[in-house]
Amino acid sequence: MEHAQRFQHYLTLIDQPYATAVSQLQALHGPVKDDYFLQASYEQFLAGRVLRLQRGNYSRTRDGLCTHHVAENRFSNMSDAPTIKRLQYPFRFQQRDQLVYVDEVEHLILHALITKETHGQFGYHGYREYLSKDVWDWYVDRHVPQKNWRHRCYGVALISPTEARYLFGRLNAGPLAKINAQKPATF
Repeated sequence: MEHAQRFQHYLTLIDQPYATAVSQLQALHGPVKDDYFLQASYEQFLAGRVLRLQRGNYSRTRDGLCTHHVAENRFSNMSDAPTIKRLQYPFRFQQRDQLVYVDEVEHLILHALITKETHGQFGYHGYREYLSKDVWDWYVDRHVPQKNWRHRCYGVALISPTEARYLFGRLNAGPLAKINAQKPATF
């Protein structure tokens, strides 16, 4: 996707309902190739028979894409083993059809949309504590990540500092407006 098209794509995503944005991203990036965790490992982990979860072969970080759990609008920390163990998340939400590939900016936008639609119950922690910090650090402060996979993620979503600031402004005035009225915005 050309730079101008990609930036327009981000702006369009901001105005979509979460489910529509997810569908568009699934169409854009294609289906996820495997479940997030192996089912047998997941079930044994929930039953207390194994201590660690085995991940599926879903990764596309070599293409600069991360994997987002679609059900993050219903559950928190869906890839965190202690949270999974404590809350006993059903395996069906770890299956490949419940995942979507995203670049870093798309991931940021999805979490903003989740925050809006769940009135801050879900999505905001990931947005505020991880995604917004990375996007601001990478694209506004221009701290290029050094790890190979993170560097590839940086390159796929490459936007200018001006574009990044504009995106944050749109997110803060749009999907995050209500939550920002309750909690001071970081950016």
